[in-house]
Amino acid sequence: MEERKSSTVSISELAEYVQGEILNCPEQSGELVENLMVGAMCVDPAPLYFDIKSNKAVITRGDRADIQLGALETSTKCLILTGGTKPIPSVMQRAEEKKVPIILVEKDTPAILAELEAGLGQAITEVPPADSESETTEAATE
Repeated sequence: MEERKSSTVSISELAEYVQGEILNCPEQSGELVENLMVGAMCVDPAPLYFDIKSNKAVITRGDRADIQLGALETSTKCLILTGGTKPIPSVMQRAEEKKVPIILVEKDTPAILAELEAGLGQAITEVPPADSESETTEAATE
């Protein structure tokens, strides 16, 4: 049995918790995630914000390619894209280059965050201030 910190989870376990589909890099599904972060801001601060934590999974809407690309420039272990929207080709290409799996889920970001918090027992998340009406619930979960 492998030894790992109690606050870590594998990418495959994350996919299972959220009932998501791993779109790429299945060989990386055993990698361990230490932090969860929610992407809900403009592209400019994304790399600075995502640099706060390493070995993380980033949860963001599937239509936010700006946030996805920003997260891929930092120590991101996987992306969890919500809302059932598949990533655009440039995001898929960059994720392949960086060997970062993308997990696609149908539910919205607040629902996925709640499922992960319930499944992991305690939140290991970093939620930024909301930047739109649809993400107000995310900020309220802090």
